[in-house]
Amino acid sequence: MDTTAKIKLLEERFQKLSSSEKENYGVCRKIKRDILKLRKELAFRA
Repeated sequence: MDTTAKIKLLEERFQKLSSSEKENYGVCRKIKRDILKLRKELAFRA
């Protein structure tokens, strides 16, 4: 799976979790960090 597909998948997952009524702050924080890390990798390669 390429980096842009991973980012898109994580963003979708983040959106679902953040709109949920449950407390998912820790998971959302980790997903945000992963998205930022993948974007940095993508920018570094380009």
